[in-house]
Amino acid sequence: MVKPFKLTVPERLQLVVLLKQKGFTLIEMLMVLFIVQVMMFSIIVAIRPLVEYYKITLFLRQLQSDTFYVQQTAMNRESPIKINFAPKGTEYIVSDSRAVLYKRAYDSTIHITFGSGNSTIQYNKNGNISQAKTIFISNQKFKYKVTFQIGRGRFYVDKM
Repeated sequence: MVKPFKLTVPERLQLVVLLKQKGFTLIEMLMVLFIVQVMMFSIIVAIRPLVEYYKITLFLRQLQSDTFYVQQTAMNRESPIKINFAPKGTEYIVSDSRAVLYKRAYDSTIHITFGSGNSTIQYNKNGNISQAKTIFISNQKFKYKVTFQIGRGRFYVDKM
């Protein structure tokens, strides 16, 4: 014969509370997951233009730094140094008359078009640019015009 076990009053109350608790249904869980999925999708859609903006901004900053470096190096070495953009590539090459100093790759979504002349920017030993240039840099959403002026070797970036 099985003896019934006795529960104390707090244990009985705890058992009653446990028996009355119910979980979520499958439909409720699916609704919550759907709402979370919609929110995540909307965040991803909103972030995509920001990614494109930061890609081209990062490229322009890197080009600016490299251009200043080329200008300073040309003055320090007292020899011409050039930046040569690959015609159909995604890199530009910095070199002097003897060797390649470095290559810099950039994102494949960035397109570079030269408004005038060839695809080379050359600084002479005084840090001046040898030929005025206009470069159009664009990606899917943004377009910039970079103008190199004869004289001090300065350049300006304008959003179009």
